[in-house]
Amino acid sequence: MADAAAQQRGQVERLERDGGHGTCPGVDVSGRSRHPGRRCDKIWCDLGLHVVNRIRAAGRRRTAMISPNDPRLGDRNALALRLAEAARLSGAVLLAMRSASDVRVKADGSPVCSADMAADHTAKQALVRLLPDFPVVSEESVEAVEAAPVFILLDPLDGTREFLAAGGSYCVAIAIIREGRPIAGAIVAPELGRLWFSGEDAFSQRVAADGTALGEPERIGVRLPPEDGLVTLISRFHADALSEGVLKTMPGHEPMPMSSAVKFGIIAAGEADLHVRGGPTMEWDIAAGDAILTAAGGVVRLLDGQLPRYGRPGGDFRNPPFVAASSEALAQRAIAAANTLPANSLPRS
Repeated sequence: MADAAAQQRGQVERLERDGGHGTCPGVDVSGRSRHPGRRCDKIWCDLGLHVVNRIRAAGRRRTAMISPNDPRLGDRNALALRLAEAARLSGAVLLAMRSASDVRVKADGSPVCSADMAADHTAKQALVRLLPDFPVVSEESVEAVEAAPVFILLDPLDGTREFLAAGGSYCVAIAIIREGRPIAGAIVAPELGRLWFSGEDAFSQRVAADGTALGEPERIGVRLPPEDGLVTLISRFHADALSEGVLKTMPGHEPMPMSSAVKFGIIAAGEADLHVRGGPTMEWDIAAGDAILTAAGGVVRLLDGQLPRYGRPGGDFRNPPFVAASSEALAQRAIAAANTLPANSLPRS
């Protein structure tokens, strides 16, 4: 009996340390916890999986500060591999909860479901293990942690509408921000079985449904934009007058509807050329894509030609309109077209 109790305690500790994958030994048949001070996450219980965590009081968490000169930031490709692991684990959760249909509307009008929250939890647990002490600003808990000189931006389910509509181009997106710019990023699209990640270099890799990486990562890079027949990525659920106006100046372009930050991975891998976004987005929507596309030789620019900045002091994490392109010349062409549009085509600041 003592051996069984010790084994049970070991399982609980392993679940807490590794992010909570497995069968929970901490809940008896009546659903009551056998371990005072711990609870099971109901999202996982409903799946037959259980996450055992110490109960913590709600409120703003104090997080350690990472210096911009921290030696861990020196090997950006190694950081990218850690982000990729966290993204893969979270993506597997989304795929396992593919039938989730419970939806509520957040204060900003965007939808959220139990899959968001489960993936958010999994990503954070993995990041605590893989990148300890890094503050994590997540879409699902943005009020809990403040941006810092170095921090992580997390979107555990980018493309919630796509997910709920049974589409495939939703993703998990994670980026490390240092002094306002992303230095590493990872995007996984579990339904598509694709992963893109970057530090100094950009890579793609196939992933299995359980999040296992398949084969070796391959380096990727943007393609030279063709003279005719640009492939332009348009938002499936968020059309806007700015992007429509710009694309009208691109004769012969081939529009490809797609959701989420997957667009950045597609351009980075040389499969498309341009995405213009005038509608509202948040920093966690694009930071990982910015890191990956930039490392692959592409560019992300605001309409004034500047680079996007992340974690701006006093900001609300909203992005201005932007252009993501496979080359600087194509980005400048799109920006020039945007700046000639009537004022009512431009989003209000």
